[in-house]
Amino acid sequence: MERKEFLQQVSSGAVAGAYLFEGPEENLKAEALEALRAAILPEGLEELNESIMDAPAADAIRAACETMPFMADKRLVIVRDQPGLTGRQEADEALVAYLPHVPDSCVLIFLCVGKADGRKKLYTTLKKLGHIVTFAPMTEDEVNAWVVRAFRELGKGCSAQTASRLIFTTGRDTAQLQTEIGKLTAYTGDRGEVTDTDVDAVATRSLECTVFNMVDAVVAGQEGKAFGYLRDMLMNGEDRIGILAMLLRQFRLMQHVKIMQYEKVAVPAIRQKLGLPSFAADRMLRQAANYSGGAIKQAVDICLTTEYMVKSGQMNMEGSLETAMLQIFALRRR
Repeated sequence: MERKEFLQQVSSGAVAGAYLFEGPEENLKAEALEALRAAILPEGLEELNESIMDAPAADAIRAACETMPFMADKRLVIVRDQPGLTGRQEADEALVAYLPHVPDSCVLIFLCVGKADGRKKLYTTLKKLGHIVTFAPMTEDEVNAWVVRAFRELGKGCSAQTASRLIFTTGRDTAQLQTEIGKLTAYTGDRGEVTDTDVDAVATRSLECTVFNMVDAVVAGQEGKAFGYLRDMLMNGEDRIGILAMLLRQFRLMQHVKIMQYEKVAVPAIRQKLGLPSFAADRMLRQAANYSGGAIKQAVDICLTTEYMVKSGQMNMEGSLETAMLQIFALRRR
């Protein structure tokens, strides 16, 4: 089931038995656990009704589940790092057989970092029960609403546009976004609204965002600024080939813009097909406007050729990206 369905079960009081939390969004798993705790554990009695265990034996899990809750309807048992879900070994047969019989007075959560191994008996048994909760990355609209809500809970207003700018700047990982939301809340002090200017001032930029800014500088002919962005990325440990791949992606997106413009696709449709936030799509349109279709194709070819020559050993990685950027700067001047 998806995260939303599980949270609906929590809200309706219909959650019971054994569940598996898996998927890449660790922050959303933590939020779901907190929602579950708040729903089933009476305030002040949390420690008496919760067991957290790391890779326990089957009999320890069963004993925790069979313990009656104290002045509560349910107790919560959380099992972390269960080898029978991610390791080489299978889970104890006794544990697998017990899962359908976890009492209604207990909610048993197997907490897995990342994706569990779907071939394991423990996994297939939980799947048959319909109790695998997947924490996949949210859609653009979902993460946007999540950011707005997170600011609201901290007493700050944030428009959908500013939330979109933060997501584009920082990336879509909710744990990182949570950190940035905390920084922005502190930065704005007593001011009630978080703005685009605040995001630009203090948010940590992702690789994608920094490459976008670097290409803006290339398009504007600001060589020093563009190489400053590159220096910052390299100092932060980014790989030259990784940056080159992002640069290639940027010019390929410009190529798509030129093709769609040639086919007389309307601007709103171009924005949608690019799959970027509206303000970033507008920046992409401005970037593409500074090059002819032929120059953009040359830029793509420069990136592809550089990548091939580095990977085939015909060019040293050191200085390869800088050379490619200088060649692309030359295209802008024509």
